[in-house]
Amino acid sequence: MTESPFPSDRPKAAKTAAFRLLRPLLFAVAVIGLTLGALIVLHERPASHPTGNDASLGQADAGKASPDKAAGAPMPPIVLPEPPPVPPLTSADFKGFQFKPQDQHGEGEAPASDRYDLTLRLERGDTVEKVLADIDVLEADRKQIDAALKALLKKRRLAIGESIDLQLQTLPDQDGPRVLSLSIRPQPEREFIVTRKDDGSYEGQEKVYKVSPRIVRVEAVRQGSLQQSAMQAGAPTPAILDFIRALSYDVDFQRELKQGQRFTLLLEQQVTSDGRVTDPGRLLAGELRLTDRTIIVVRFRPQNGADGFYNPKGESVVRSFLRTPMDASHITSRFGMREHPILGFSAMHTGVDFGAPTGTPIFAAGAGKVVTAGPNGGYGIFVKLQHTTQIGTGYGHMSRLGPGIKPGVLVRQGQVIGFVGSTGLSTGPHLHYEFYRDGHPVNPLAQKFAMRAGLSGKDMNRFKALSREYLNQLKNAPHIAEASPPPARQKESAAADGARGG
Repeated sequence: MTESPFPSDRPKAAKTAAFRLLRPLLFAVAVIGLTLGALIVLHERPASHPTGNDASLGQADAGKASPDKAAGAPMPPIVLPEPPPVPPLTSADFKGFQFKPQDQHGEGEAPASDRYDLTLRLERGDTVEKVLADIDVLEADRKQIDAALKALLKKRRLAIGESIDLQLQTLPDQDGPRVLSLSIRPQPEREFIVTRKDDGSYEGQEKVYKVSPRIVRVEAVRQGSLQQSAMQAGAPTPAILDFIRALSYDVDFQRELKQGQRFTLLLEQQVTSDGRVTDPGRLLAGELRLTDRTIIVVRFRPQNGADGFYNPKGESVVRSFLRTPMDASHITSRFGMREHPILGFSAMHTGVDFGAPTGTPIFAAGAGKVVTAGPNGGYGIFVKLQHTTQIGTGYGHMSRLGPGIKPGVLVRQGQVIGFVGSTGLSTGPHLHYEFYRDGHPVNPLAQKFAMRAGLSGKDMNRFKALSREYLNQLKNAPHIAEASPPPARQKESAAADGARGG
């Protein structure tokens, strides 16, 4: 059987590399087809095929021949011609084909990221170069980074506990990571950044953030003391103390303060352009909702005057003396005769005891001079102030004195002169408060104190406009939690601990 010619409409260019590649396969298929065809033809032929002189013999014996014998007659063997050898493949046969390289990671499997963030903290005795050495950064890179950072800091020292934000890259041919960037922010408005350039060197830059004011409010419910409740709600301590001092002229903390009462503080914070707080906030206004009345205080600076707090009528909240010298939770013992809880006999109790947690700040009831400051027998740590030639106050059982408090020092009204404790003859933490007229103790709760002058003229007009604005913001300003900056990018702090732990 001869090979069939190509169709007349197939161009000669069809004999391409693809046809040459498949030619051995086509030849093998043709040989197999011929073999199968021969087997079918032989299977369908009669048992004997007489020719020439054997034809008559075949006819004569046709009737005598047994069908089984005819069927069982041996068939001549089929001999196929030897196929021509298959030509070997050459590079020309694969011309125009391209093999796909093997996927190193497997189909659908993404390679792991080689970059990651890490935050480390400076500990006592640390330097930036030492911290980088702890995580196996190459010495040459460490020295370049340290030099670039020192040029930015200009002999300023970094504080213990300062955070160092790093962006690192792992390299297959290097044991330690490569530092892509290093950032230190010792102040919210100032950041020092060292980055790696394409040529492998490092350069530093200083980034300064714009600082602007932001007004927020803190809403809280009194659970415990005002100070504890406000701190738990996010208010800074200086603003809380300003609020308590402003209230202490008019509010009887022992009789009027109850658990569950609500209060609101309006704060002015200073924040950077990326939301970091540089100043947690000074008190602009405050509101305390008591059982039968609401107390509002507003900060205002009169022309040629100092900052102070006023009620909505423009009257100064400041009186000559505070009604109570601290944010006290309750009165534990009043002025008058009583049985002494330790000595066990009746005696005159020459003051009022205010129960409060240890460490609660104690304020000077009025401006004056420190006469006594230190241990004083059964009074424990005791401070006595002389306000005028007739009036003085005393504060006993303190845990410690306030900053700078010593005999001869002048103090301002509302200044912290000490902290609640249980020194001396005391059964628990409290303040023993005494009030003296002409050197004799009198009942502090029975004293009447004059109110200072209010605003007038242009100061009053400015105050009314400012007061309306603050009262509106006490209700509508963003809550301090809502105004918090967005969370910083996640740092691999666990990796930091592991890296430095080695």
